[in-house]
Amino acid sequence: MKRLLLFLMLCLSIGFIACDGEDDFVFPEPFSTPRPVPDYDTILPKEYFPVFPGSYWVYNNSDTLRVMEDYQLYIYDRLVNYYPREYVKDTVALPKFYPNSIYGEVFIWRYEISKLWGSYREPAWRGILSETLGQQFYQSASESGNQNIGLTIAVDTSITVNGVTYNDVIVTILYNRIFMLPPEMCFYRKEYFARGVGLIKREETDYPISIEISSVLELTDYNIVR
Repeated sequence: MKRLLLFLMLCLSIGFIACDGEDDFVFPEPFSTPRPVPDYDTILPKEYFPVFPGSYWVYNNSDTLRVMEDYQLYIYDRLVNYYPREYVKDTVALPKFYPNSIYGEVFIWRYEISKLWGSYREPAWRGILSETLGQQFYQSASESGNQNIGLTIAVDTSITVNGVTYNDVIVTILYNRIFMLPPEMCFYRKEYFARGVGLIKREETDYPISIEISSVLELTDYNIVR
């Protein structure tokens, strides 16, 4: 009988010890705990091309520029060394157009857009405009003297489009340097960008067949979501 009592007391003692230590037990974190998301740089639009997410521009050629509602992640090859050529992968958050016939489905980095064509010789971006009078901006690589180049030919000017007068307008032209003429004589496209609005007009020529300028598109409506 004494042995039975001693055995029962021993079992009870073990039970009390186990219960007393239960609060000290730490359960491991579940495997589904979310991992931290990397914080990528967000490149905001600039005033002469304010393509903020959710914004749109309607033109008289029945086309519309519309920006996706959120900044999109873009992975590209960033040049870090010219010789020898060396690139690194970089990721940024940028505005992006929905598919359209004006610029295409491209990412926008301030006054540049992601390329739609090219080879390993092409950089990741091509220029749209520059705020500096007389400043060239890159369009394509040079091959046997054949290269498309952009040039800002006017700043702080005014223009009336569809009955609306826009002040503080930048005028740019695109030309090919193979013609060996002053850019103002051999351009194939002219564009107008209003501060706080963006692209308001585009004109084109058939140079070198013709130098007659024709209007391709004019702004009729827009909404910028800042």
